[in-house]
Amino acid sequence: MRDEVGPSLALIGAAATLLGLLQPNLTPLVALGLAALTVGVLASWEPAARERVVAKLAEAGWENTAALIQAMGLPPKAYYVPSAVAGRPVAVVAQGPPLEVPRGALTFKTPGGPALVLATPGGKALELCGELPGDLGEALRTCVVNALGLARSVSVAERGGKYVVEYSGVSAPELYERLVVRSALGGVVASVTAAVAAEVLGRPVEVVEERRVGRRLVVVLR
Repeated sequence: MRDEVGPSLALIGAAATLLGLLQPNLTPLVALGLAALTVGVLASWEPAARERVVAKLAEAGWENTAALIQAMGLPPKAYYVPSAVAGRPVAVVAQGPPLEVPRGALTFKTPGGPALVLATPGGKALELCGELPGDLGEALRTCVVNALGLARSVSVAERGGKYVVEYSGVSAPELYERLVVRSALGGVVASVTAAVAAEVLGRPVEVVEERRVGRRLVVVLR
């Protein structure tokens, strides 16, 4: 309903302005129509413009994260770890899936080398989604579709030890499109998908494939 207010006001304002211009005795209606038209346009476009500004300002943080991954010589591969293991939902960038994550650590050593602990869009999204069902498909529907509104629908299929998650009607911002962080964490929806899966399955999860065609998105997890 909220998304319809702006266009409706703009339409009413345009109609009132036109009527006021055509009828000399309704001149005051022009001012009222222009006011409604202005409010309608602002209501329609201001949230989107603000979203772009916030995403642009956040680029600095993602650029620093990318530089840290590269400086540590880590591969651009993250493993989403459930809160039961790390104390909070995080992703660990390392040579292989971590067996354990020290509570509160930002970096730690593994047999394969150093590891970097990152907060992710998916981990933060879990704070908005609340308690999740025990079924992965239902959990993704509850979080990604209903709570966050990042997609219209979702389906999940398990194939050969992997989970193939397909979304339709995807609408999500791109926070780090051309940075190495994208290779590590996946896109925004993929990050939320992996974080939810890690929580539901109770084990580390990685994004092994992500492909998008229009507003359809397929995320493959392992």
